[in-house]
Amino acid sequence: FLPPCWCSVFCCSPCFLKKNVEWDTRSQHLALTIDGIRYVKEKRKMCWGLHCCDQGRESKTVPYDKITDCDVQEPAGTACCCCIPNVLSKVHVDTASSGVGEGGKLRHELEFYGLMDAHAFKHSVWAMKRRVAPSGAQVPMGGLAPPNQQDMQTTLLTEIRDELRLLNQKMEKK
Repeated sequence: FLPPCWCSVFCCSPCFLKKNVEWDTRSQHLALTIDGIRYVKEKRKMCWGLHCCDQGRESKTVPYDKITDCDVQEPAGTACCCCIPNVLSKVHVDTASSGVGEGGKLRHELEFYGLMDAHAFKHSVWAMKRRVAPSGAQVPMGGLAPPNQQDMQTTLLTEIRDELRLLNQKMEKK
């Protein structure tokens, strides 16, 4: 027995294929931070765009010191049905925990498809791993150490002391 509503669900799913690709693609963000590679997939619509089908936010940070390999796989051949050329390069980021997963399939820590300049990303990852600023970086790489806590406490205590003195002077005038 196949209810009519199930028939409409299966018939309408191809209509939302393009929207699903758009929702999934626009929800992805990739950044190189001081700490590591940050990958985020924001909350997004799935399937038919109904609230009950939404996917939650996912994020992952891979620290530079844990990265063992960063490879670029160039596109070649066809992607589907021998008629759609494969034009998206792939970037694989591996750590010590990467390797053969369930079913004997190779598992990467992070895997990205379709980066505009995959080789520049790879060079930037290795530069950040070596603590050398990649070209065009806005972050000063030399001063990555946190500020001296003792200096911060001394400054804060001096400000508090000055405020207390000012309050005491105002209280004496009254």
